[in-house]
Amino acid sequence: MAPSIPNDIYQYSLRSAYNAGLKDGGPPVAFLTNHGTHGFGIFEAEEDDDGTEQPPRDMIQVDSVAYAFDKDGNAERADKQDQMPFTMVTVFNPVQRVKLPSGTTHKRVLELFAGRSKNTPLSFRITGAFKYINTQQETHWDVKGTVFGFCIPVWQKEVSGDGLQCCFLSEDKKRGGRVLDLETGEGAVVDYGKCGRFHLGFPQDPEYEQLRI
Repeated sequence: MAPSIPNDIYQYSLRSAYNAGLKDGGPPVAFLTNHGTHGFGIFEAEEDDDGTEQPPRDMIQVDSVAYAFDKDGNAERADKQDQMPFTMVTVFNPVQRVKLPSGTTHKRVLELFAGRSKNTPLSFRITGAFKYINTQQETHWDVKGTVFGFCIPVWQKEVSGDGLQCCFLSEDKKRGGRVLDLETGEGAVVDYGKCGRFHLGFPQDPEYEQLRI
C-alpha cells in the first residue's frame, strides 16, 4: 500500500465479504503500526481447548497500541501475530474538536457528523466521561475512557459497515467492546478528521472470489 498520510483510511477486505463468511486470515496486528496510529477491526474466531468456537474478538487501536476484547468485555493487548479478516486503520490527526453537551447520544453524534461530512468517511475519537456505553459485550455505567472509530457514509455501507463503527476502551484499559449506543457525561469531547484518500486491500484467496457479495 501507499505511504501513510494523516487521516487517510487503510482498510483490508469488505464488510460485506466478512458478513458473507470470509472470517479467516487477513493482516496481523503488526500491519496496523505500519499504516496508522488508531484503528478498528475484528479478529479471527478462536477455539477453546475443547474445540468450541468462541465469538470473534473486536479490536481497537489507540496511540499505536492494539487491544482485543473477549466476549465478556475484558481488554488485553493484542498479540502482534493475531490476524484480522476485517480492519480499518488511520494515522489519526484530528482537525476539529467539539465539546459535547452532557447527554449527547449515539444518534446525536451521527447527526453531528452527517452535517459536516455527509458523503466522506471520517475518523473520530470521543474522550471523557460517559453516563453509559452499551457495547456488544456489556453495558458500562458512569465510566471514563475512549471511543475510537469511523463514521461511514450511507453509500459505503457494504464496503465498511453502517454508521459509527467504533469500540470503547475504559480509562484503565481493562474493559470495553464494540459500541452499540452511548450517552456522554460532563466534559466529553470529540476530535475528528475527514478522510482525504481511501485505500482498500482485497483478499487474494480463492474463497473471496466465490462469495456472493
